[in-house]
Amino acid sequence: MSDHEKALLAAADNALDRWIVKAGDVVAWLYVIAVLISFYEVVMRYFFNAPTVWVHETTVAIVGMGMAYGGIYCFSNDSHISVTLVRDMLPKKWQKRLALFTDILVLVFSIGGGYAMYYMTSRAVLTPAGDFYMQRSGSAWNSVWPTITKIFILFVFLVLVLQACLHIYKKIRTYREEE
Repeated sequence: MSDHEKALLAAADNALDRWIVKAGDVVAWLYVIAVLISFYEVVMRYFFNAPTVWVHETTVAIVGMGMAYGGIYCFSNDSHISVTLVRDMLPKKWQKRLALFTDILVLVFSIGGGYAMYYMTSRAVLTPAGDFYMQRSGSAWNSVWPTITKIFILFVFLVLVLQACLHIYKKIRTYREEE
């Protein structure tokens, strides 16, 4: 394990965050797969005049799922982009309150996003009559990638809700112990 990986795991607040960081090493390979199949498409299209019908949809789905996972990955080890100019000028007590408020905003966002994804996912996997089916792309390949991607993003939002709750709980507990 590299020093960078050790630092990321050390920054993780709880077991869920540590699991997310470890799984991120696997999810990162999705981008390698996307590059490889895109390279395959370029070779097939420009050297053999035999373009594929599946590469574009597959690449979009893989990268989309990787980006969604990136959100919980960054939240798990506090490596997301933040503007600290104003926060750093505040007293420590207010910095802590702002950090707690930010986590509450993440919770509200994740509940809203999770609700929206539940609605979208349920429409992608159930007919109006309630029968199971998988929404298809409608392209020449007509893949089920839209359904798979929606299910994955719903899972990410559910994890983000749990993550935000755990972060809020830890901050409240820590702040009370410090006072």
